[in-house]
Amino acid sequence: MSSAIIQDAQVQKHFLNVSHKALCRYIDQLQIALHRYSSHHEIIPPRLVDTTMNGSTTHLIMPVLDDVFSGLKWLGYNPQGGLGFVGAVTVTDPSSGSLIGVVQAKQLTGVRTALASCIGIRNELSAFKKKTSITVFGTGLQSFWHVFVCAKLLEGRDIAVNVIYRSSPMDTTLLKDHLPSLKVAQFQLSDTAQVRNKVSESNIIFGCVPSTEPSILQEYLEASSVPEYTYISLIGSYKSHMHECDSALVEQFKQQNVQILVDSKEHTLIEAGELIDANVEPTQLLEIGNLELNKPPPKSKCKNGKLVTLCKIVGLAIMDVSMAKTLLADLSN
Repeated sequence: MSSAIIQDAQVQKHFLNVSHKALCRYIDQLQIALHRYSSHHEIIPPRLVDTTMNGSTTHLIMPVLDDVFSGLKWLGYNPQGGLGFVGAVTVTDPSSGSLIGVVQAKQLTGVRTALASCIGIRNELSAFKKKTSITVFGTGLQSFWHVFVCAKLLEGRDIAVNVIYRSSPMDTTLLKDHLPSLKVAQFQLSDTAQVRNKVSESNIIFGCVPSTEPSILQEYLEASSVPEYTYISLIGSYKSHMHECDSALVEQFKQQNVQILVDSKEHTLIEAGELIDANVEPTQLLEIGNLELNKPPPKSKCKNGKLVTLCKIVGLAIMDVSMAKTLLADLSN
């Protein structure tokens, strides 16, 4: 059997044309992989971070060793290169170690994170009515895939998307081409009044920007009791000093003894400033892998009665390896 190499362009094309049914299958497959992680944390050994001998490039090597999912995500970052993190996901046969295939990591990372963010949404599709408002903070690849995957998942609804940007608006060409009925409006982050309104009126909020100052505030959610439920997933911040939502929102979950949804208790309590500064304990977190299939995610209640789910994702290599394995099988057929 020959091994396949899948380029970023192929990953992008595949998911831009994916059906609603296939998308749900990918989400379910990812939840199964996260369940394996939550049942056996040791299948993700410690990652290796080191620089090349000349010091120009940092490499991150992230292995996965499991009876079902086996492989490696390898990323390199050269600040002078202007390419961001570049790399690949290698998938091997767990029994023999033989190579199954390689998938370039850039598009795959964006897709798998968006799929993970949408697991809680997938488990409670009925909570989102005919008209649904999505707000995304950020304009990059992660933001794009969060909008695309979520809109595809909520197919058949009248969806309005609000993009909150810092300096430059999102290029919406692909969204218009593949989701022509999608209504997209863009607002600058500095326009506090608009940000407040969009957060308060949104059914779904995605935070996809590394931030030291939070933009998603509890008081914004309490500015309007409509909609009755808001699902929030934060994926942008990845260091202990970063915050996408404020401490008041996290405290709301703590005080009501409602768990926050995460991909990994261990890793979020090292990397997620929102949780660290609020002194969140592991027992106050629920790993996505321990969320039962089709079971609604936890919800806290604002003073105005609005229900809120909060999800924080920092990313795990098993997400990449499991999605790469499924993608390799699908494209080979």
